[in-house]
Amino acid sequence: MAMNKHRLMSIFRFDTIRGRIRAYTIAIVCIPITIAALFFIFFQQERLIENEKKQLAEILGQNKNTIKAYVDVCFQDVLFLTKVIKAHRSDMESAAKEFSDYDESHTGISAAVFVNAQGISEIDSMGKPGLYGGDRYYFKQAMMGLSAITTGIKGRVSGKPVCMFSMPVTNQAGEFDGVVFLSILVGELDAWLHGSFVPDKQGLILCDAQGNILAPHRAVASNADDAARQIPLQLMQLGEAGQIFVNDQGVRMLGASVAVGHGGWRLVYFRSVDEILAGYRWLTIFVGLGSLCAVLFMMPLMLRFCRSIEAPLEELTAYALELRKNNYEATGQLCDQKNMPSELRILFDAFTVMSFRVARQIKKAEAVSLKDALTGLHNRRFLQAMGTEFLKKTHSAGQQCACLMLDIDHFKSINDTFGHNVGDMVLQHTARIINASVRSADLLVRHGGEEFVVLVACKDARQGEELAHRIRHAVAAHPLLSDGNELSVTISIGVAVCADMANMVESPESAEAALAVMLIRADKALYAAKEAGRDAVVVAA
Repeated sequence: MAMNKHRLMSIFRFDTIRGRIRAYTIAIVCIPITIAALFFIFFQQERLIENEKKQLAEILGQNKNTIKAYVDVCFQDVLFLTKVIKAHRSDMESAAKEFSDYDESHTGISAAVFVNAQGISEIDSMGKPGLYGGDRYYFKQAMMGLSAITTGIKGRVSGKPVCMFSMPVTNQAGEFDGVVFLSILVGELDAWLHGSFVPDKQGLILCDAQGNILAPHRAVASNADDAARQIPLQLMQLGEAGQIFVNDQGVRMLGASVAVGHGGWRLVYFRSVDEILAGYRWLTIFVGLGSLCAVLFMMPLMLRFCRSIEAPLEELTAYALELRKNNYEATGQLCDQKNMPSELRILFDAFTVMSFRVARQIKKAEAVSLKDALTGLHNRRFLQAMGTEFLKKTHSAGQQCACLMLDIDHFKSINDTFGHNVGDMVLQHTARIINASVRSADLLVRHGGEEFVVLVACKDARQGEELAHRIRHAVAAHPLLSDGNELSVTISIGVAVCADMANMVESPESAEAALAVMLIRADKALYAAKEAGRDAVVVAA
């Protein structure tokens, strides 16, 4: 688990090109998809709300016309009954007969009543005249010559919630002669309210100017309390366009209302926002899953794209690390140039050219540092670097190693007598003779000044001594020709053979020690040769 976490963190490390490429690539793909999904969800929600508002307006418009037509019919019936009273004012029995016929021929009628100017009911289709109604709202309105719609009351005979449509009656002199009213059971309003198609009939309510619910009838049952019988003022103030509000229970609702036009009646329609968005939530889940699938589908493509950039960068990084290790021989085998972008290919080519140039310069510098500029022979650094390897190689071949240390006799006198130019010529001349006298496998170096060192593989010290004598004779036999004059040159040689090679070349340290001991012994032998009169060979004891 820890390893996977570490690997995941390493992939998205922002301080690496790899991490940045992957982070930016994922962001480029995921952010637009997420934003698009969120915008779609948001605008889809708004579209659903707007469609619901349009539907609200249509529902209110349809039912407004329905209720208005019903009210108009009721007032037309009241007008008809007022005409009956005027026509049969002197024959109230005939008028009562027509009131009774009207009641029987119309459903939903609680009573058709005529109340005279004294407030006493003279005609009652329920058969209970003589009740006093002078204290009722409809009677007071009629006295002022006004028609009225009275709500929120119970019939004195039926005891049920009723709605009363009233109209004043005047005599021939135009004086107030009473009032005719129809008492309609509020349950009758349900049929008219829901006469047209309503998706959610429970949300449609008809109320009066005071907020008293007239329909549906379930909301104004005789056992309903006052709170249940009234619409909040907030709902009544909503416009026809529709608005979102929060009800007393803290639920977001979408509501609208419209005035019917009679007695301050209003149609109110409301619906829970959660109900409206019930299907929308499934759409949200679908869009979310679709966005997730899109991201998962794009992920392999993103990773492939990232890998196409990361792979050559990683190869270039490995190449650079090899160069940092001074491995300038590392070349394009590390990199797949075929699949490499052109910019990275240019960078790789620059690395390659740079490494080749650096390698060449290093080889030149190494060659110069290991060569003696005057004689062209290897120098002391070369002896120190390769001497131990020569010892190990000789030991592996089952041979001994002899060290010959050579010194030009009276070289200082040559410089003093003939000058340094001639001295340099003597060094070059002697170096050529020595180089011609040894084998290619032998190691020849200019040790410093007029001294030379030769490491040779031999069977024993006698063979090393024989080589020393051949070199000495060759130098003596070939004088230097300078300005037509012959300059004789002789050399003294000290010979030392590496003793106990098996123990001294087991490790780099012991090999270096063996080489140092052999050089010291050869140097002492050289000193003895000079003490013996020069132009001589002395083998170290």
